[in-house]
Amino acid sequence: MNLGSTPKSGLGRFVYCHLPVILYAAAIIAVSSIPNLKGPTLKLVAFDKVAHLLEYAVFAWLAIRAFSNMGPRVGVNQAFFLAALFVSLFAVFDEYYQRFVPGRQFDIFDILIDVCGAMLVLIWFRARNKEVNQTTD
Repeated sequence: MNLGSTPKSGLGRFVYCHLPVILYAAAIIAVSSIPNLKGPTLKLVAFDKVAHLLEYAVFAWLAIRAFSNMGPRVGVNQAFFLAALFVSLFAVFDEYYQRFVPGRQFDIFDILIDVCGAMLVLIWFRARNKEVNQTTD
């Protein structure tokens, strides 16, 4: 998988490939922990859902990037499956966690939008990397 110049060393590889997805996950939980969080008052229908879609699209990109760099035995299909499973379970956990934050609630539609945003990126990534692998064979 070609993701640019990935550092070869253990610590450099961790900082470049894995730390961003960990920090992003922590940021999602931090925002979910804000009681009575209200979105901006934009004249956009379902701004909340658009924000969820974009939030989890970025999260999926960071996750597939991390799983793709776990080692030479992790191929496109394995990285896709691991990233999809991780991000989907995280979306469920995040919504469940919000049940315990004052002024927040569990919303199944947020989970569906989160997973849709993630899958758009993951499917694009998988298709792109299959094309790259076919042209270099």
